[in-house]
Amino acid sequence: MGYDKKIAEEELKNKVASDYFTTKNFDSTQIIGKIDFCIAKKINKKDKYLKTQNNFDNKEFEAEYYLWAEAKKGNKHDFIESFVQLILTIGKGRIYDKHLPPAFLGEFDAEQIAFLPYHKIMDVFSQNDFNWNVTPSNHNTKEFKQLY
Repeated sequence: MGYDKKIAEEELKNKVASDYFTTKNFDSTQIIGKIDFCIAKKINKKDKYLKTQNNFDNKEFEAEYYLWAEAKKGNKHDFIESFVQLILTIGKGRIYDKHLPPAFLGEFDAEQIAFLPYHKIMDVFSQNDFNWNVTPSNHNTKEFKQLY
């Protein structure tokens, strides 16, 4: 993986989606809360079963997510900081209560990509006395340092 380190974050996300997740099986268009990048299983809208089956909210079945990721423009980012920021973003928005979690969390910039199995960090979200209202991008908070 290697992109121009001067491209904008949005362009980087588009290029990663196009280069790695363009098969007919992946959907990279979903936006979940403030998560930068999401890959889900593409749902076949013509499937008769999906047309007749609804969940309790009377919507189509929840998407099957493979990846939620933090994207950073440029290069040479501390990938642990990016993972912590992503975890704080998920926790602050309580996204795990609204969507089925993915198999992996990820982070990427113009030069690197890293993955972490979601099940390795899910206990973080059940911590007592943890302030999830901190700004995820503020690396100086007690909560950020605790997760780092």
